[in-house]
Amino acid sequence: MIGKIKKGKSFTGLTKYILEKEQAELICTNLAGDTAEDFYSQLAATYQLNYRVKSPVSHISISFPPTEKPNKEQLQEIVGETLVGMGFEKNLYFAASHNDQNHFHLHIAASRINIDGECVSDWYDKKRLEKVLRSLESQFDLTSVPCSWEVDRTAPTTGQKRRMKRERQELEGGIRTKPVEKSAVEKIQDAMENAIEPGITMSEFIDKLNSTGIKTSLKVSEEGIIQGISYSLGEVWVRGGKLGRNSKSSTLNALKEQGIDCNLKRDIFVLLENVRYGDRNEIDISLNTLTQKIINHPQNSSFNSAIASVPMSELKPSAQSRNNRQIEID
Repeated sequence: MIGKIKKGKSFTGLTKYILEKEQAELICTNLAGDTAEDFYSQLAATYQLNYRVKSPVSHISISFPPTEKPNKEQLQEIVGETLVGMGFEKNLYFAASHNDQNHFHLHIAASRINIDGECVSDWYDKKRLEKVLRSLESQFDLTSVPCSWEVDRTAPTTGQKRRMKRERQELEGGIRTKPVEKSAVEKIQDAMENAIEPGITMSEFIDKLNSTGIKTSLKVSEEGIIQGISYSLGEVWVRGGKLGRNSKSSTLNALKEQGIDCNLKRDIFVLLENVRYGDRNEIDISLNTLTQKIINHPQNSSFNSAIASVPMSELKPSAQSRNNRQIEID
């Protein structure tokens, strides 16, 4: 099993993402009611028990290998053991399964604030979750798989490994005073992991990245077809498909699969703050013309299907496209 745990601020978006997705099945809960609104209203009410908690939402996801699909009773036991192992035995929660694209997985949404008003600690929560899952794999005779950070992240290059080894030796030998610094790619991966939160919009996701100094750049063909997204820190750019070993973890489609709500008619101008048009960094057509090309092209329809049509006259850019020097990592 592969486990991930994240914190957030909004129960509404997460609850809707988990329960309203096609093929979602409720596994277990200690909440009353039947609808997403019933659930998130009760979870949100726990915030009144401890206003000091800035991120009261906990989201745990557990993925299974394609060859394994535990039955509902086993899933209920896995959820219960996970909650106890992570310290959520006195907290409100619900759990549901998703079975899309041969990717069977569990989602657990819980309030970090328990019935006594205490907040569940997030100290080493990722490593604690991995320890819990290794125990469950043994208990239920499930396949042991690599940790989530080994699967979702690109391994450091040979050059990066040499640099980090050299800097560690210098630090241990007293030659270096500053701690070993992460590579730009690792910093981008860290920021993206913290920014991804089911239910937030693509614009909100990009704004979160911008607040950490990371920029995004959309690649668009001359016909208006979206061809990909890249991320940068300083002058180093890396394509979204190169940020994970599965080559999908940071593409636009993969971000949607992780629960980010992307709709071009709402998010287009944020996406176009940096753009590579055709083979050129400079745009030789108006931003309005480029926007219409992108929104109207049938190959981009998957980004338009969720929200009703918005008149072009009501769309206003948040910023003009900027030209940036790019070093793209292949």
